[in-house]
Amino acid sequence: MKNIFSVILMMFAILAMVSCDSLNPSERLMVGKWYYSKSMNNDGVETTLEYHDDKTYIVNGTMRFVWDVDDGVQEVVILSLTGKGTWSIIDKMQNTNTTDVDIKIVDVSFQGENLTDDRTVIQELIASEKKRLYYDKVIPWKKECIGEYSSRIITLNETTCVTVDKDGDKTEMRRIK
Repeated sequence: MKNIFSVILMMFAILAMVSCDSLNPSERLMVGKWYYSKSMNNDGVETTLEYHDDKTYIVNGTMRFVWDVDDGVQEVVILSLTGKGTWSIIDKMQNTNTTDVDIKIVDVSFQGENLTDDRTVIQELIASEKKRLYYDKVIPWKKECIGEYSSRIITLNETTCVTVDKDGDKTEMRRIK
């Protein structure tokens, strides 16, 4: 009697484990840690994305922007990005719903031949620029990042994920874990 009870209990445990796996084959391939980087001129983005088997994800990254300010002077801005949300893959579409985003200004600096040598002026400019960036860039970007986003999967295997969004922009990630 004990053996029959043990076998039945084991069968229920196996059935429970099998029914808990709600990931389709593409989603199983997506689970893990991925790296993405993109450079354009002096600007760049570097992120890691972790897709978990409970269909949540987290993203961490940095963004670097270089803007021409005036007469040979450039502004260099470095931002950090963290976010989290949920994800799924249905019919070769990767769907994400970002529920939380934080963007922080890590550094603002100026460079160029015509930059003043007056450190006080530069410090005041940096402080002013950090405030402007927060209101003009960070807040709108945070709002833009929250919500649902879909892209078509072109390639998904053990090492690479390539997607294309509705605007035709291609993203290529490589697995790091």
